[in-house]
Amino acid sequence: MLTVSFHTDPRGTAYEQLIDELIEKTDRFLLVDRGRYNEDEPPGVSKVLRRLQPYLIESCTMEEMMMQSGAMYSEGIYYIYRCTQESGQILKEEAKRFHDWLYPSLPDDLCFLKEDGSDYFFSVAHENIYGMHITQEEASELMERITGLFFDLHRHRDVQCLLNDAIKHQTDILNISSHGLTEIPEMIRELKHLKQLTIFEQDLYTLPPALFELTSLERVEIMTLDLECIPGDIGKLKELRELRIYCGSPFASVPGWRPKPQSELGLKCIPPEIGELSNLKYLEIVYSGIREFPSELVKLKTSGHCWLRIP
Repeated sequence: MLTVSFHTDPRGTAYEQLIDELIEKTDRFLLVDRGRYNEDEPPGVSKVLRRLQPYLIESCTMEEMMMQSGAMYSEGIYYIYRCTQESGQILKEEAKRFHDWLYPSLPDDLCFLKEDGSDYFFSVAHENIYGMHITQEEASELMERITGLFFDLHRHRDVQCLLNDAIKHQTDILNISSHGLTEIPEMIRELKHLKQLTIFEQDLYTLPPALFELTSLERVEIMTLDLECIPGDIGKLKELRELRIYCGSPFASVPGWRPKPQSELGLKCIPPEIGELSNLKYLEIVYSGIREFPSELVKLKTSGHCWLRIP
């Protein structure tokens, strides 16, 4: 059985429906109390542990978990519970997505276990890692039944298929990488709930107007060989908190490859509209031809509002 990862963890109704699915398919689930606050246990953690107490099967130390499975675990007390409709209802009431299971707000890393103790569904919330030990076919079938599940499937090597599924499930995180693109499809404008976008396409030189219609974006990362410019439409992304652009970035360089000299790169200026990004906390532009900066950018820096890195 292979691991199928999620592009992002399900939220809202999709989270609730997947909890129901996991409660039905497995007989136990696991939560971790990291125990980093010796005197006062975080209230969210203690509340959940108290509510789930009637369904507790056992609790184990990190060492006991490693002895049972042979896998590596991090420090904490591991609580294993019975899967019932009632315990599943508690999981749905206490969180709205799997990333909510993040210590110290709640116990860590909700996982559902097979009979042999191995993971059926796993999460590492601090690293935003979520997945299931199922086949590609089973993952596709789940995506058909539950709108909002967005697995990372083999078929997503086709960018059209990737975007179709991203739009259908209205993902909030998207990674477009190594598709050999020279332009981003205009259909990206349909991702109205997108908050994080990473693009790693070495032959991408321009950013489409459609990208700047995604006004929910909070984090954008662009990696390419040579970006011609940052459009003034960047000022429309009022929720943007992080913007990272890396030129001279090949996806797979060949022996002897060298990036263009910085003086020959297309990205030579930063648009003044960037000063309109009142929520911007981090701006990093690496390996560019930029030599002049708009006064609006200086104001962001001198106000202490935004961390800048433009070597």
